[in-house]
Amino acid sequence: YDGAPAVAGFLTGYQTMDLLASLTFGIVIATNVRALGVSAPRDVTRAVCGAGVIAGVLMMAVYGGLCVVGYELSADLATVTNGAVVITASASAHFGVAGTAIVAAIFLLACLNVCIGLISCCGSYFADELPRVSYRACALAFAVFSCAVSNLGLDAIISFSATLLGALYPPAIVLVAMGLLRRRCDAVPAVWPWTVGVTVAVSVAEALRDALAPALALPLDALPLADMGLGWVLPALLAAALSSALSVLLRRRHARA
Repeated sequence: YDGAPAVAGFLTGYQTMDLLASLTFGIVIATNVRALGVSAPRDVTRAVCGAGVIAGVLMMAVYGGLCVVGYELSADLATVTNGAVVITASASAHFGVAGTAIVAAIFLLACLNVCIGLISCCGSYFADELPRVSYRACALAFAVFSCAVSNLGLDAIISFSATLLGALYPPAIVLVAMGLLRRRCDAVPAVWPWTVGVTVAVSVAEALRDALAPALALPLDALPLADMGLGWVLPALLAAALSSALSVLLRRRHARA
């Protein structure tokens, strides 16, 4: 945070899993919008974008408040290992026992909200993909597994998930960015598998190295931004450019033939 606070905040933001969840929740929101009578694709997109803007503004306000809390308590709580301790300490310092109870209620409601959405979405998906397994069984399996993992403690979960999120987040970012440019990307279909595939290969290789052999040097370390944890950016851009150019050349050859 001292040397590159913006990059550190960006990478630490992986732990919120907001982007990964949005890939699933976006389907739920779009489905609910259609259920309210909005049928035209453009109107659905407009409604979802409006909801996203409102949610984004509110989340900026919340995270801005958390930044203030962290700044005010940075000296007193310099050795804590996660933000939950900071929030709890702040609430207790300002409101005593009542503050601790309020924070606990907030955590409960916030996590319960997300858990219900994730378990429902994942249960529905796997019930469709595995017809022999009922939705109730899938949802129950996810609930039991999540309950067991949650008892390992926040520090252990963050430590375990950091590697997994380091592999998953770059492809998710690329998918979202390409989704925003869907018309242009669809004009050159090869750009989708190549760009996402290269990003997956780079992010998985770096995540495995960080998890199994942190001292191991990889050729990927020579890439620009690799020292900041963003070594996948240039390969993704190159894959997009090269696959687009190749698609255009092949299209022209077929047109001449």
